[in-house]
Amino acid sequence: MSYIPQILKSLKNLPPFPMVAQRALMLLSKPEVSIQEMVEVVKYDPAITANILRISNSAYFGLRREIHSLHQALMLLGTQELLKIIIASGATRLFAGATPGYFPERQGLWRHSVSVALMTDLLARELSLGDRAMAFTGGLLHDIGKLVLSLFVEKKFTEIMEVVLGQGVSFQEAEKRVLGVDHAELGGEMARLWDFPDRLRLVIMLHHLNKRQGFGDDLVQAVYLADLLVLMFGQDLSADGLAYTGYPEVMQHFHLRERDLQKVLLQFGSAWQEAQAFFGLMGNINGVQCSHR
Repeated sequence: MSYIPQILKSLKNLPPFPMVAQRALMLLSKPEVSIQEMVEVVKYDPAITANILRISNSAYFGLRREIHSLHQALMLLGTQELLKIIIASGATRLFAGATPGYFPERQGLWRHSVSVALMTDLLARELSLGDRAMAFTGGLLHDIGKLVLSLFVEKKFTEIMEVVLGQGVSFQEAEKRVLGVDHAELGGEMARLWDFPDRLRLVIMLHHLNKRQGFGDDLVQAVYLADLLVLMFGQDLSADGLAYTGYPEVMQHFHLRERDLQKVLLQFGSAWQEAQAFFGLMGNINGVQCSHR
C-alpha cells in the first residue's frame, strides 16, 4: 500500500517557511550581498534582530567586543556569517515539533540538523569550498523531509526495519518501499513548495547520494560526508542512523585522508560546545546526546 496520497495531503498543511529566513535564502545565490540588503531582510522582525545580537555575542564567535547593533554585527562578522545566523534563527521555529519516527526526544532532529550544519561548515573550510553559507544551510535543512514523514515512519517503523534487515537495504530505501516515498524526496518537494534556491533543493533531495546526479556537485557530497561524520562522532543517532550507505569514493573525490577527518572531528567537538547557546540547545556534560530506540 502506498501512503503517498496521505503524505501529500500532509504537505498541504505545512506552515509557511519563516519569511525572514526565506529572504535570507534568496540571498544565498547572490555572489555578493550588500550590508543594506541584509538590513532590509531583518529590519521588520525585532525577534530575529534580537536573536542576531544574542548569537553574535555568544562564545561561538568569540568576539572580543560586545555587539550592540545590527550594523555593528554586519561589520564585524560579515554577510556570510549573518546569513547563517538569520537562517538558523528562522529554522529554529520550523524544527520546534517532535519527530518521534526518528528521534525519541523532542529536539532530536534539530540537534542532528545543527550537528550536520556545523560539520558541513568545517568541511567547507577544510576543503576550501566556496559558498560556506550555502554549505551550512544545506547541512541545516538536509533532513526537512523528516518533519512530515516522521508520523508515517513511526506507524510503520517495525515494517521498515524488517525491510532493512531482511533485504539488506538502507533505511531510506526501506522508507521508499514501505511508504512510497523517502524523506529526501519529500524534503525536495517541500523545498520546491517553499521556493528554495535550486541548488539547496538538490542538496536536500540528493544528500544520501542514492542517485548518480548527486556525485556531480561538491556541496551535495560535502553534506553527505558531514552527515556520515556526525554518525561516526556518535552525535544524536537517529532510528535510521545505523542503516546508512557508505560511499568511499567521496573521500577519494575530495582527496581526504583519515588524519584529515580526525582533524575535522576534533574541530567539531569544540564547535559543538560553543554552538549550543547559538542554537538554543542543551546538551549533557560532554555536549553529546545520543538517541536510542
